[in-house]
Amino acid sequence: MTFIQPNKTNFFLRLFLVFLVVGLMGGTFWLITLYNQTVNLNHEVAAARAELDSVGAENTALNNQIITTLGNTDQLTAMATSDGLVIAKPQYVTAQ
Repeated sequence: MTFIQPNKTNFFLRLFLVFLVVGLMGGTFWLITLYNQTVNLNHEVAAARAELDSVGAENTALNNQIITTLGNTDQLTAMATSDGLVIAKPQYVTAQ
């Protein structure tokens, strides 16, 4: 003999399904947020890398300018006198 009970509800099954749906939706939103943060971080890294490349190029240009200036004694002397430096023979203390 079969008893059909169409109005009987299973409370624990519904509670489990609610937690499952809430967990899946929360996990989905969390993964979307994590993906967006990863993409933003990749863009920031690319921007920082481009800035580092430009600073490296400026550094190379300044190094070339320093080498050129130090190689030419006339320019070095002119730069020293324009900054108020005086070329003099140093006098050292001697021990007797």
